[in-house]
Amino acid sequence: MHLILTHEQADFDAIGSLKAAHILFPEAVAILPRQVNRNVAGFTAHYAAELGFSVFQSVSGQAIEQITLVDTQSLVTVKGSSERTSVNVIDHHPRKTQTNPDWKYQLDDTGACTTILVEKIKELGLSFDPTSATLMLLGIYEDTGSLSYASTTPRDVHAAAFLLEQGADLNMASTYLNPPLSIAQQQLYDRLMRDLLSLEIENHVVLI
Repeated sequence: MHLILTHEQADFDAIGSLKAAHILFPEAVAILPRQVNRNVAGFTAHYAAELGFSVFQSVSGQAIEQITLVDTQSLVTVKGSSERTSVNVIDHHPRKTQTNPDWKYQLDDTGACTTILVEKIKELGLSFDPTSATLMLLGIYEDTGSLSYASTTPRDVHAAAFLLEQGADLNMASTYLNPPLSIAQQQLYDRLMRDLLSLEIENHVVLI
């Protein structure tokens, strides 16, 4: 079995990346995190049938051969995984100090992780519905402050434009999008991320 996972307390970039990866790997099972942000919960509940996400309980006990991990470099314990499970990480955050040497990593410098996966979808010419396009656009918009943060790259802008061409609904997106951070808040966030120290203590990841 091939699982697609992201982090808990998931924001729209995490869930947009989850959906984008599922478009790339339709044979895989995309697992919705147990905990998501409030605005994400509203979107995923309303469009659950169209998004096609699964829950952890649905794959309990099955052997997991492969995991694709998006928008994070930390893997929660998943029943059915083992040392033989291959892990492929796709993320836009800087590489953590302590990483698994057996995992494969694609870490690109983009404002949103969703952007990386949308580029792959565009390159392969894969089709998707407008609801998925809107979710992926939300992922890019939320992590780039609607393309206004200094961390926004031309790749994010091109990916957003492509999603609009594929039917992403800006009116729907504005309904679920949280207000962007202020300039001071974004500067503080960038400083925290830059100075972040990751430690693994007794199988728990601690961020300082």
